Amino acid sequence: MQVSLRARLTAWYSLLVVLTIAVFATAVLWLHWRLLLKQFDDALQSIAATADNVVAEELGEVKSLPLAAGEMAEVVRADTGVLQVLDSTGATVSPGTHRMPLPQDIREAGMNHDPRTLIGEDGQQWRVLVRSRTAERTTYYLAAGVPLTEALAQWQTLLRISLIGLPLALIVAAAGGWWLGWYGLRPLNDIVAEAQAITAKTLDNRLTIHTSVTEVAQLAASFNRVLDRLSSALTTQRRFMADASHELRTPVSIARTAAQVTLSQFRRDESEYREALGEVSRQTSRLTRLVDDMLVLARADGGGYPVVPTQVRLDQLVAECVRDFGAPAEDKNIGLKTNVHPTTMTGDEVLLRRMLSNLVGNAVTYTPAGGSIDISLAATDGRLLLRVSDTGPGIPAGDQERVFERFVRLDPARAAGGSGLGLAIARWIAEAHGGTLRIESSGPSGTVFAATLRLRADQEPRTGAEDQGLRTGD
Repeated sequence: MQVSLRARLTAWYSLLVVLTIAVFATAVLWLHWRLLLKQFDDALQSIAATADNVVAEELGEVKSLPLAAGEMAEVVRADTGVLQVLDSTGATVSPGTHRMPLPQDIREAGMNHDPRTLIGEDGQQWRVLVRSRTAERTTYYLAAGVPLTEALAQWQTLLRISLIGLPLALIVAAAGGWWLGWYGLRPLNDIVAEAQAITAKTLDNRLTIHTSVTEVAQLAASFNRVLDRLSSALTTQRRFMADASHELRTPVSIARTAAQVTLSQFRRDESEYREALGEVSRQTSRLTRLVDDMLVLARADGGGYPVVPTQVRLDQLVAECVRDFGAPAEDKNIGLKTNVHPTTMTGDEVLLRRMLSNLVGNAVTYTPAGGSIDISLAATDGRLLLRVSDTGPGIPAGDQERVFERFVRLDPARAAGGSGLGLAIARWIAEAHGGTLRIESSGPSGTVFAATLRLRADQEPRTGAEDQGLRTGD
């Protein structure tokens, strides 16, 4: 069963209030009773001291404990209490006194001099003080007591008032807690209503921030930031879908047109069929690359692309990549130079190969004929720095981050069938290996892409003689 936040707040508030009142009432009742007992004890101590002095003086004159007790009874009056004089055996010698409960061990009580609460034969509670004294070679005990009937009646009245007030306090606390919960949660109710009104078509709407309540304002601001990120993600997704649709439509349209033109006539030469089929093959290859790149990014966004770490010879990957792009570079008379040393790192070989291919392929595409491309690899402080520099036209400062966005091609006419996803994939691969990919510098003389990759903590690059024992694929 679900319980509303208002009901929970009311229950906790009421419980805390009732517990507070109960603890306070208990403390008041305990303190009140202790104060009553202290007043009785002080009165007993005072009257017992007075009676003791009188008995001692009378003993010095009459030399008889019963006579001294009688004289003391005439002189000292206890309005609400009882005074008794007892001999050394504990027998009462005071004439005509009211019986009150006495301790069983009169000697121990007389030596202690601490008042105590005793219960009489009729069940009535008494506060009793016993003093032991020796005068004129006579040992006697003086007992002073006062009944607690009236004090108990007052205390029990206060207890009943507390027990009656506690349920009333609970009712008032529950009503107050319910009202406070309603009043305090009004901004949250407004936020809930505004949030429920936001749909996929109204993502530009934002929650009202109630500055009067700090916590609610923080909640609304946090939710608005989530909406900002969600809106940005949906915008990116929509742009991605639109760009992907456009990119997919182009090669499909070209391949379909080539097929339709070829099939429009009953007979054609072999060269015409070969030309048409060659165009269809090129466009389907472009479609394959595009779909593969889109699948990589989609799985990367969803966290479903597995990164399989192994020991990778990064220098060998660079050499293989240079061989792969040797022919396209030679067609444009572009010089490919490398400055690498045998270097081993922990990473996904397939992904690292793809990152290198994307960076070098991008450089070959945008480097004019007769230019050059330099690839360098250095390791410092447990990190690898891979640089790919070209002699292309450079990238404007305002577009140096845009080139890493999806389907962004600054010069589509020179993209040579590229999809605009290569640099986005390369950056993701670098980040998947605990690194970054950025444009280190760019200008009329060319552009330098720098990828920083993290080595495993216990893995350092090995060069020279140390590397001779390393086998490919280990």
